[in-house]
Amino acid sequence: MPRRSDVTDDLLQQENDFVGLDAQRADIARLPGTAAQLIGERMRTMYAKLVREPVPSPLLELVRQLETKERSE
Repeated sequence: MPRRSDVTDDLLQQENDFVGLDAQRADIARLPGTAAQLIGERMRTMYAKLVREPVPSPLLELVRQLETKERSE
């Protein structure tokens, strides 16, 4: 079966784009390990607090209405 050149060209372009992204990322400043660790810990703490918060009543009511509508269809 002959190989489609347009597919090969597309794959080569994707590979070149990916390599270009790596080059762009090299210019991004890196945080020292301790700073990255501290930021990660604080973000996990904030997220854990957010997950424990109750869902607002208006949102729960909206979900109930949508479920009721789905069942009736």
